[in-house]
This record gives sequence, C-alpha cells and structure tokens, in this order.
Amino acid sequence: MSEEKQTEKSPHTEKEEMKKGLRAIWRHVWPFKKELTVLVFLGVISALANGFVPYVTGRFFDTLIELSQGEHTLVTSTLPLWGVLLGAWVFVQLVANNIDWVMDRLRRRVDTGVSLNIQTNGFIHLLRAPLVYHKSVHINGVMQKIGATSWRVSAIVRTVAEVAPQFLSIIIGITLAASINTFLASILVAGVVLYAALLSRILLPIVAVDIAAHKSWNEGWDDAAQAVMQIESVKQAATEDYESHAVSNALMVRTARLWEQIDRTWSNIGFFQRMIVLATQLAIFIFSVQFVSNGTITVGELVALNGYAMMFFGPFVSLGHSWQTIQNGLTIAAQAEEIFDAQEEVYEPKGAITPEHFSGEIVFENVSFTYGEGQPDVLSGVDFKVRAGEVVAFVGESGVGKSTAISLISGYYFPSKGRVLVDGVDTRKLHLTNLRKNIAMVPQEVALFNNTIKENIRYGSPSASDEDIIRATHEAHADEFIAAMPLGYDTVVGERGVKLSVGQKQRVAIARAILRDPKILILDEPTSALDSETERKVSEALEKLMKGRTTFIIAHRLSTVRKADRIFVIEKGKIAEEGNHDELMKIKNGIYRHSYELHIGLV
Repeated sequence: MSEEKQTEKSPHTEKEEMKKGLRAIWRHVWPFKKELTVLVFLGVISALANGFVPYVTGRFFDTLIELSQGEHTLVTSTLPLWGVLLGAWVFVQLVANNIDWVMDRLRRRVDTGVSLNIQTNGFIHLLRAPLVYHKSVHINGVMQKIGATSWRVSAIVRTVAEVAPQFLSIIIGITLAASINTFLASILVAGVVLYAALLSRILLPIVAVDIAAHKSWNEGWDDAAQAVMQIESVKQAATEDYESHAVSNALMVRTARLWEQIDRTWSNIGFFQRMIVLATQLAIFIFSVQFVSNGTITVGELVALNGYAMMFFGPFVSLGHSWQTIQNGLTIAAQAEEIFDAQEEVYEPKGAITPEHFSGEIVFENVSFTYGEGQPDVLSGVDFKVRAGEVVAFVGESGVGKSTAISLISGYYFPSKGRVLVDGVDTRKLHLTNLRKNIAMVPQEVALFNNTIKENIRYGSPSASDEDIIRATHEAHADEFIAAMPLGYDTVVGERGVKLSVGQKQRVAIARAILRDPKILILDEPTSALDSETERKVSEALEKLMKGRTTFIIAHRLSTVRKADRIFVIEKGKIAEEGNHDELMKIKNGIYRHSYELHIGLV
C-alpha cells in the first residue's frame, strides 16, 4: 500500500478513530476509578491554590513598594499587612507544593497500574482467544500492539492528570485577572484562544499521518522479528542482505519519511507558540505603561498579570508538547481494540456438562465444517463412531481435513453443521477445560518452552511429583538421553527446544502425555522425521502410551497405521474409505491400496 493511500483519511474517519481510542482508554483506566476520583479532588484544590499564587504575589509586591516609599508611621501601619501577605503567599505555596507531591505519587501509581493492567489483561485475553484467531493474525505484531498500548495509555493518564488541574487554574486566573483589569485580561485570553485555535487546526490533519507512521513501523518491525525467528531459514537461503534491505526500507525510508513530516509540523507549532506568547506579553507591557502611569493598575497588579500570562500559556505549551503522546496513544489504543474485542472462547457454556469420568467414545454425526462464511467446506457430511480405547487413523493428502477433524474433537472449532459427541455429549455443551485435560497430543513438530526438561514434561500436569516425571521419562525411553546431559532434568532446552534433537523432543512430548494420563490421545505423524533406531524407541513408547486409550493417528506415512483398528481415508473433506489395513488392501483400485503400494514401491 502506498503512503498516499495510507494517509488518505476523511475527517470523519479521524474523529471516529479518536473516539474509539477514548473509549478504549476509558476501559483501561476504569479499574482505577477510586484513585482517579482522589486525583480529581486534589486537582481542584491544587488549581485553587496555584490560581491564587500570582494574585497574592502581586499584592505582596504592592505592599513592599508601599513599605519602601512610606515614612516610619506608614511602615508601622503596613508591616502587619506585609506579614499577613507573606504568610498567605507561603501558605498557598506550601499547600500547592504538598498537594502536587501527593498527586505526583498517586499519578505514578495509576500510571504503573494502568500499564501493567493492560499488559496482563492483553496476555490473558490472547490465551483465551480461540485458535482460529491466533491463526489469522501475526502474534508478534499483536504483542507489540499490547505493549505499545500499555505505555501509551499510561502516558496519556499521566499527561491528563498533570495538565487538567492547570487548565482549572486558568479559569480561576482569568477571573482574578479580569478583576484587576478587564482590558489586559482580554489580551491574555485572546492570545490563548489564538494559540488554541492554531493548535487544533494543525494537529487534527497529522492524526492520519501518525496512524500511517505507526502502521509502517509495526509492519517493518514485524518483518524484522519474523526474520530473526526464522534465522535458520534466512541463513540457509543466504537472504541476509535481502531481509536487511527490506526492513531498512520499511523503517529508515517509509517510516522515517512519515515521522519527519510529523516532526516538521511540531517544530512549526513550537515556533508559532513562542511568537504568540511574545506578542501577548509585549502587548500587555505596552498597554501597562499607560495604566500604571495613570494609576489604573499598580506595579504589583502588573506582576500578577505577567504571572497569569505564564500560567495561561504554560498548560497549552505542556499540552502542545504532550499532544503527540496523546494522539499516538489514542491511535494505538483504537487499533489495539480489535485485540481486546476479539471474542474469547466460551470455556463454560450455559448449562455446561462436566463428566466425572471420560471413557473416550467419539461420534461424528453428519459433520460439515468451513473456516468462514463463503469459504468451501473443509469437511462435508462426515459420519463415524470411535469406541472407547479404539485406535483409528486418518490418512489422506495434505489439506483434506484430517487435522480439522482432530481440532473439532478438542473443541478448538465447532461444526458448521452436525454434531461432534464425546461420550454422548455435544462438544458445544462440554466444559472445554475439562475436555482438553482428558486429551493429550504428540505432534510432529514439538515446540518446547525455554525451560528445563523437567518443567517441560510437567507442563499441563502441575501437581506431578519429580518421581512421576522420572517414571514417565522411563516409559517414554527419554531417561537415557536425559541422564547423559550435564544437568540432567534441570537442563534448559532453549527456545522451542532448540538444544534437543527431533527424537529427543518427541520423547519429551511422549513423557508429557504419559504424565497427563489422558483418555484421548492424538498422534500427529510423530515418527516421520526420525532415524530408524530413534523411531524404534519412540514407537515402543507410543505403543505403551496407546494402551487403553482412544487414539487418533494422523498419518502420511502409511507404514505407521497398519496396526490401527480402523483407518479412515479422507478425500475432499469426506470419508472415502473405511476399514483396517487388510480390509482396505482388498479394495481393488482403492485409494488406500494405491497409496500404500506407492509407499512401499510396488507402483
């Protein structure tokens, strides 16, 4: 997508984006409503105190001038007022400073809390999102959005909490400035209104540019992360230069160009702001000469007006510098809403059934499934019944629906038509956590956590003892290679288990499944990438694991399914053939027979 297309957004779209961002921020800060209420209360008191500081300062200067110009009797009569004003000035300053100190501590607490709350809730939400969501997004990009949202929203909370009391001080200051001199106060207000109008006119159009910049950065950084995650493929293909150029072009050219446009706008805003402040103060000083000379205002009141000038522009300057943070935060929060709005899995549907014991009987009743409206059926009219403890195999070419059928059993998806029954109960009515705790899977590609072998085996069975783990590894023929490692069970396996061989990872996965003691076992081509000796050991471990359990084998290599009680041959989403190995081999011109003969080299 071109940069021009990225930045073309109507004002209506921009406003909707900002409204969506505001709603998102409100959702994230609402858990801290008590702290925010206290901040508002303290902010009002702080605004009152700070609003009176220039006024009291001006009165104090007038008293000092009277004191310096008067005779002894005047000094005597003025000294008590001088002391009162000094005391009032100190009191107001102390109140304002102490409240600001308390507010700063509270702001930091809310700031940190909001940030951690977003990160935690975002992670929990991702864990509870259905598998179809995870397969439809770039998870690295999603995690980046959650992280960016957390610190951007907390920055907005901090900025608003700092600036809002200052704007309340402006209202108080305008009132007091008007009581001194309406004309000079109107000059102050005119300068502020001019700056605010200029700020609002310039800021809104760069919202679209900012959105485009963040989108470009996210895409570039996502590509960079994927290249690093697939570093072996990159090095094998010798595409380091290609990946470097692609990411450099995304970040250093496209994104940098957009950020340069934003930075140029902010530089212009800063220049105009300084010019308006200068012009306003100059106008006040010019007109003040006449007002002071004819006695309309005092020098102290001029000091107060100048103090209000700094007060009036200060919050706008702060807001101007912080607006990019606010704007970015609104944009990112709005974009991240699609993550937080993603529908979570319903683990416990209304009237959920939680069987005390699973036997492992699986029934498909006229099951059809599609991944989305308008897409073709992956499965169509599938009917079968698997008895508890039976070993069945799904065979067929890639993409015919074998893995989809397994996902339906686990409740990762639900049929578009028909029903999937586990022990006679529709998976839509089962408590999903309870169902999945009775299912274990040994996949073809085992992905382990960057933790010890012991904790990887224990994963999913947190109450398992070390003795249970040792027993499981012995049954999985994994204890031998674990014992040969310097740290044994405490060996850290690396990212995704990179320090272990494929066969070692397979046996760790089998040990994990043994420890889980499931009623339903799923084997996804677990021996396809192993050498003969390792395959023999893994196969022996699997045979022990399969005893007494309903087992589903997903296979491309037909030699692995000969011992299955039944074999389902799936073609174009339907069961084309069914039977055991011997029965299927008797079907003349059968799909299974032809595939098996190809496999062993008879064809």
